Amino acid sequence: MRKNFRSLLASTVCMAAALLASPALAQMQARSDQVVRIAGKRVNVQTEVGLVPVASTPGKQDATAGYVSYTGPARADRPVLFLFNGGPGAASAYLNVGALGPMRALVPQDPAAPLPAEAAVSANPATLLDLADLVFLDPPGTGFSAIAEDADRSFYQSVKGDADAVAQLAQQWLAAHGRSGAPLYILGESYGTIRAAAMVEALRLRDPALQVRGVLLLGQALNIIETSQRPDNVVTYPISLPTLAAIACYHHKRPAACDPAASAAEAKGFGPAYLDALFRGAALDAATRGEIAAKLEDLTGLPRGYYLAHDLRISKERFRVELLRSEGKVLGRYDARYTAPRAADAGETVGPDAFSAVSDLYGKAMLGELKRIGVADPSSYKVIARFPGDWAYGAGDSPFNDWPFMAELEKNMAANPRLRLFVGTGLFDLTTTVGAADYLFAQSSLPTGRYRNALYPAGHVAYSDDASWKKLVADIRAFLIAGTKQ
Repeated sequence: MRKNFRSLLASTVCMAAALLASPALAQMQARSDQVVRIAGKRVNVQTEVGLVPVASTPGKQDATAGYVSYTGPARADRPVLFLFNGGPGAASAYLNVGALGPMRALVPQDPAAPLPAEAAVSANPATLLDLADLVFLDPPGTGFSAIAEDADRSFYQSVKGDADAVAQLAQQWLAAHGRSGAPLYILGESYGTIRAAAMVEALRLRDPALQVRGVLLLGQALNIIETSQRPDNVVTYPISLPTLAAIACYHHKRPAACDPAASAAEAKGFGPAYLDALFRGAALDAATRGEIAAKLEDLTGLPRGYYLAHDLRISKERFRVELLRSEGKVLGRYDARYTAPRAADAGETVGPDAFSAVSDLYGKAMLGELKRIGVADPSSYKVIARFPGDWAYGAGDSPFNDWPFMAELEKNMAANPRLRLFVGTGLFDLTTTVGAADYLFAQSSLPTGRYRNALYPAGHVAYSDDASWKKLVADIRAFLIAGTKQ
């Protein structure tokens, strides 16, 4: 099978090169063997970097999708874990060298510390390769993959099409490696959580016999209406409040001694009263309005008068600007433990994000990982790709639209009783908040035994913090082991 796959890989690369009129694509593959040490044990691992053609419609192969796979000793019950980041437009570099691959980039642990030009990289003692094969997927247009000039962009720049393209990649990888009967897990981060939910359905439609056992979502965005915080959707303010309280505690802006996780829990408990006040709107009496504002000041560190002047509401983005205004700083969006100087002429929203420099370290480290694997020239690997035009999240363009990503996942979980869900959220993530994850399950029909809702003391990229990373990897390991016992 390995020999057959090498033949398939070679023909695939040639097809891709002819398809996209880019001879350089023929060089974008590598294969190597290595030994990984995990908990004192030696594990033989085969590594591959490859491309496969994908089609927007049957018979129209107008793009390629890429992968970096690490496979251990083959056996029928060895799980296969497919992983990808988000964007849209991000390759899988961050999860690979940041968390779960055989090598890990080490970033400074103090959010206030200066960052190096490049991160140190060392063997990852917590990689899951003793337990599962890891296949990092790069959607069309990211990594080494490409989209043809005459391709159907409306397909590849949509939730449904993007997920189907990645499902095509996964299906081809499984068939080529003789792993189509293996227990499968899908892990997506950020926008990749939407892709993961949609990919379950795409795989079911392509091959109902595939054994999808688990979906893992890091920084979930399935209830994106709450995550994106539409201004007049009053439920979004109580949902984001636990994160604001945790951040205020971390930056010592709460009036009393506190613990960030306990602050988040306290804010969650205040949520129903806060939501009721917002729902009552102009009918809310002055005394109650003052009490609500005072409690918000206690939780978030922003003055009572500020809340009264802003109708008891503050968006996540505005909170970034206001909390440390007196210090001339702005909070990070993806990890609010990080800060950046606030320009004198800054408005209510500012950028770039204070955490972006950390993300860049992972991107640089991924190029080194590709070189280590055997890719001759990793420089054309696109860690972040920019797509022209808009991304299609659902049908039509209407203010009344909702996108039932969780409902699609619930449908598949109802049909497949062995399918379970894991959600992990960073406590200091101002993008996809802990409150949004809690709300996701509060509105879900899933029984508690079918899902896990985990919290980590870090931001959107929870594995950038070493303590959080160790807890996250242990939780993922336990989730996979539990699946094999079903």
